[in-house]
Amino acid sequence: MKYPKLFLIFRRRLAKAILQIMGWKFRGQDPPSGWHQIIFINEIEGKHSCTQRKWMRHLTSSASFFLDLSDKSKIEKKINQHATLLIKWTRNTSNEDLVWLLEFARANKIKLSACAWEPANSTIKFHSQFNPSPYTARDISYLERFFVYFRKV
Repeated sequence: MKYPKLFLIFRRRLAKAILQIMGWKFRGQDPPSGWHQIIFINEIEGKHSCTQRKWMRHLTSSASFFLDLSDKSKIEKKINQHATLLIKWTRNTSNEDLVWLLEFARANKIKLSACAWEPANSTIKFHSQFNPSPYTARDISYLERFFVYFRKV
């Protein structure tokens, strides 16, 4: 079902307000409303994993879907629908799949972003959007450093 853009923006603002009432703090830039993008999300354990899965789709102002990194056909299909892809960044993420995804994103002019949920301080950190570079290894190490910081906290 396709929702109007104003509804999706209102939904994002309402979700942020509810999460703030629940005690979560927000840091960084909100994902923009006009671009389709790929957002990498850190993996958290425990009771906050359910909260992350439930609310992350509503923190974007476009249609967004959780997809597995290895499911290339679904990724291509959803990108062609101008949807935001939410992909979990795990410790055992396949480097080959990441390289394919970053090259696919660069070829289709899709912006990348990252979102880290930090349960220790109840903080949700959005990284600013960036275009994938021609050097996929550099992008992968950049994203790894972003998520390693939040694993240490």
